[in-house]
Amino acid sequence: MLLDLTIADLADLPRIDSALKKNDHLNQFADLAMGEVQVHDNVLEILHEVVSRYLLKEGLPTENAKISLLVDPVLIKRAGEDLKTQIQELLLEKHFVTRVTLDDGHDVLHAEAQILEEAALAVIGSDCIVSVGSGTLSDIAKVAAKRSNVPVHIIVQTAASVDGFTDNFSVILQNGVKKTVLSRWPEAVLADVRTIAEAPAHLTAAGMGEMMSMFCAPGDWYLASQLGVDHTFTPVLLELLLICGDGIEDWSKGLASGDQENARALATALDLRGIVTGCGGTTATLSGMEHLFSHMLDMVASEKHTKMGLHGAQVGVGSIIRAVAWEVFCERMDETPVDPSKIDLSPDAHTQAISDAFLDLDPSGAIGRECASRYVTKLNAVSKAWSNAGSFFAEWNIHKARHDELVCNSQKIADYLTRAKAPLRFDDLDPSTPEDLTCWVVGNCQFMRERLTIADLLYLAGWLDDEGVSRIMRRVDEVILKARGKS
Repeated sequence: MLLDLTIADLADLPRIDSALKKNDHLNQFADLAMGEVQVHDNVLEILHEVVSRYLLKEGLPTENAKISLLVDPVLIKRAGEDLKTQIQELLLEKHFVTRVTLDDGHDVLHAEAQILEEAALAVIGSDCIVSVGSGTLSDIAKVAAKRSNVPVHIIVQTAASVDGFTDNFSVILQNGVKKTVLSRWPEAVLADVRTIAEAPAHLTAAGMGEMMSMFCAPGDWYLASQLGVDHTFTPVLLELLLICGDGIEDWSKGLASGDQENARALATALDLRGIVTGCGGTTATLSGMEHLFSHMLDMVASEKHTKMGLHGAQVGVGSIIRAVAWEVFCERMDETPVDPSKIDLSPDAHTQAISDAFLDLDPSGAIGRECASRYVTKLNAVSKAWSNAGSFFAEWNIHKARHDELVCNSQKIADYLTRAKAPLRFDDLDPSTPEDLTCWVVGNCQFMRERLTIADLLYLAGWLDDEGVSRIMRRVDEVILKARGKS
């Protein structure tokens, strides 16, 4: 082990930063510019001290500071009390507090241009932002702090549903399509264990779903690196991921019952995962085809103005699909190996089909054009590096074995999700996703992002047509039935 770290080192960010820098052989890691992460039994007891410490560090007054309390309309309870109001009243003891409630009319807040601009305008002149709520709210707050030059941003984490609290990225909507952009590190993340343990069970289950990407996304990252389109691949980040999963076999069992110590373990694991993404300078370590599945569902919900599902829950379902997609690709390689010389990478061969694929969702064509533009960018990158493909496929068995060392198989992922009573299948999600929509998402998810995944290899090989998608979905059902003990 190169890093010599444990999960407990989340409380010592300089140690993590130092260990990563010692092993940054590609000189690519970002500085860990977050001051601290505390997974604490009661953040109300430490909030004043933490806010004051970072105000002082910026040369700002530790009393009567201008604080923007950034929230959404969702009621969050801690021990039966309104947590957001508790935090507001607590901060008012020492500071001037403006409560900014962001509401776009959806059940779940969307990080779209109008909301991002509203948030940035609302916090102008603030000394500090305290954001309380979801991962999306935190992403919006990071963007607002950056755009409006707010010197201090403190995140109060109230659920263990995603890993995006502790990184310097934000997932936003651009032209109706999700995109990950660099924003900024928060000064501190304070995860309230009691609130997290008392959160609705589906939020914690979503966190377990989010965890599953660490068991499949590294495979996509490896494939992209070996085909020459991603030069950020470095195994030391995967070592840090292994630390995030420490003890998961044990603590995942108590998540569904709201066990406080198990909730603490999940929150700690997710918060360390965020640091992997932030310091690594790329989300590819933890975001492959399984995230495309979630982002596509979000895109559909946003465009149709329907309820948006929980990102982590969707990632969990997508993780099984991604693992199966890889297994099916391997089977088809045994049946009819890919001949890279016969794959057409010219944009003209794909752009019209991409535009047409999104017409039912968006008759204006805007989403289709955005996705086609992104896919052309990816095709150009793949085309420039396609000389690597010959040796890649010639040494297929070697690469297959190396890939499999980095991931879990589909059955293992399904078993983990079952243990935590997390969604496994598309119709387990809330809202339930129709089968035809799920198949459409699986068949077209590669078009919405520039990052190469197994979905691209299936598509370029001609194996992501209707029959190819059906083959994947049949295998998914077999895996889920076995996980549920019904076969």
